[in-house]
Amino acid sequence: MKKITNKLIIAALITGLVAPSCKKQLDIPSRNSLDASLALTNKEGIEAALNSAYSVLKSERLYGRDMFSVAEAMADVAFANGRSSRLLSENRNQSAANMANWGTAYGVINEINLTLAAINKVTDATAADKTRWEGEFKFLRALYYFDLVKNYAYIPTFVVPAQDRGGVVLTLKGFDNASDAASFYPARATTAEVYAQIMTDLYATIATLSNANRGRNYASKHAALALGSRVALYQGNWAKADSFATASIALSGGIGSLSTAANYVTGWRAADHPEGIFQVWYATLAENLGVNTSLAATHTTLPAPGSLNATRQGQGDLVPNAKLLTELGITNFPPDLVAPSTGYPVLAFSNDVRNKLFEYGVNASGRYVECTKWMGKNGSANWDNTVVLRWAELYLNRAEAKYRQNDEAGAWADLNVIRTARYTGFTAPSPRDLSGQALLDEILRQRMLEFAFEGHRFFDLKRTGTAISKTLPSVNLPATDFKLLPRIPTGEVDGNPNMKQNFGY
Repeated sequence: MKKITNKLIIAALITGLVAPSCKKQLDIPSRNSLDASLALTNKEGIEAALNSAYSVLKSERLYGRDMFSVAEAMADVAFANGRSSRLLSENRNQSAANMANWGTAYGVINEINLTLAAINKVTDATAADKTRWEGEFKFLRALYYFDLVKNYAYIPTFVVPAQDRGGVVLTLKGFDNASDAASFYPARATTAEVYAQIMTDLYATIATLSNANRGRNYASKHAALALGSRVALYQGNWAKADSFATASIALSGGIGSLSTAANYVTGWRAADHPEGIFQVWYATLAENLGVNTSLAATHTTLPAPGSLNATRQGQGDLVPNAKLLTELGITNFPPDLVAPSTGYPVLAFSNDVRNKLFEYGVNASGRYVECTKWMGKNGSANWDNTVVLRWAELYLNRAEAKYRQNDEAGAWADLNVIRTARYTGFTAPSPRDLSGQALLDEILRQRMLEFAFEGHRFFDLKRTGTAISKTLPSVNLPATDFKLLPRIPTGEVDGNPNMKQNFGY
């Protein structure tokens, strides 16, 4: 008897897809049990399905925590201090320790595919409604597929051919019954095919949505251009990464703007980050992930910035390591990172305004320097919108793309936009101070500093073929180590002769 363990689609049919959310972002249960009032035959049902597709982004496995925190734990900038025993294996880069977004992402992709197929059959919606729905759903599908392929497959700019098993499953068909799903035995598409589909969806979004659409809580042309610059950078399509970033920067009537050295810190204290182009929106306090696994709780014990002697609020599981602190211009921290509750050394800061988001936490088995990017910006603890795409990335993507196209002057100019916006009193050197490998190194260093604890660093190391090296914990992981890719969930491989497991598992 054939063993059926094809869970990526079946899970979307048999169980609910979305974590609890508010009335503004309705949960959609499995398609087998959709209430008639939410069926995908009317405008209300499509809108509810769209809200559901956005709501899944709030999952702990996605932008609720793991896409940021687990990625940073695996990179070379963070230390898991063991306060709650979370993220320790990821921080040690042990086998199979990685983001586990497979099931969550494929569940919502199935819903997106079903809903896209149903849009044209809806009779109580305008043509404009249908055009907007298509653009927003395709942006979300592109984002979910990109997060899958960058995690479970090699990134095209650095591949170990002998260990490459391809991309991820690529399907544009939705399944609304268990029988059809159980007979689906997918193979992994090539990485190139997955990236091509992501770009196809983004081009559709660019063509169908207005520049700002419904703002940073939703997909827009601006968000699609910004995501396109990231996707193209990962592809190694430098000209396209350059053009997408340029179009996003030049877009009239877009969303947000680059922060300056003067308003950088206050931007992180606002409910909506003014640099944000697309964010995961937590509409009510009930949606936060709580004291154990929210972004705020994961990264700091502080109830508010500067509340050094207050009662501990979060876990503060993952803190910056000595490398990141030093590169940020923070000095006089304890060599082992932990300071006593009294008599602790006073931190010293350079003119890099980004270091003002790092400070000692509440004493709980010793003080650590913690990241305070997520500090109850909506007004309560652990209730923070998560910025996925923001302006600083546009300049850093373009700087790297220009460098790799041998336009060092253009790369240096974009690098200076970031340096001017982040260093108090910075003036671009004359003559130019960086060229060649030193210029690329500085662009990548600025990415590390700019996006600390935002989930970029691990993938920057992975896509550039850079070994992961840290002293606390002691890790030396070559770029060719199979553990740079996670295990495909065992249930997807067992019983499916077409599915190839990642090398080494």
